[in-house]
Amino acid sequence: MRGTWNNHYFLVALLYADRLNVSPKYLSATVKRVTGHSVTSFIDRHTVPIIKNYLDDERLSLTQIADYMNFTSLSYFSRYCTKHLGMSPSQYRQSLQPATT
Repeated sequence: MRGTWNNHYFLVALLYADRLNVSPKYLSATVKRVTGHSVTSFIDRHTVPIIKNYLDDERLSLTQIADYMNFTSLSYFSRYCTKHLGMSPSQYRQSLQPATT
């Protein structure tokens, strides 16, 4: 069974592969061969700005954002943000607030 971390990438790759009518393995191999980059790097490159946009909207809860972005759990979403934003989603939101004096 795939771990949670790899499961997210697999599900996203599966979604795109399905839309292109190819297998996830074919999509991954083709992207790597043509671009020299992995599918996961493309997923991250496009996912992180979307997450930042959602986090900018304080009306959305972290659970809603995790659901919108198809993360399997809030815990995994938080770990993903920490890895790619350098801080947790809550810390990222706090960093957007104007400093109080």
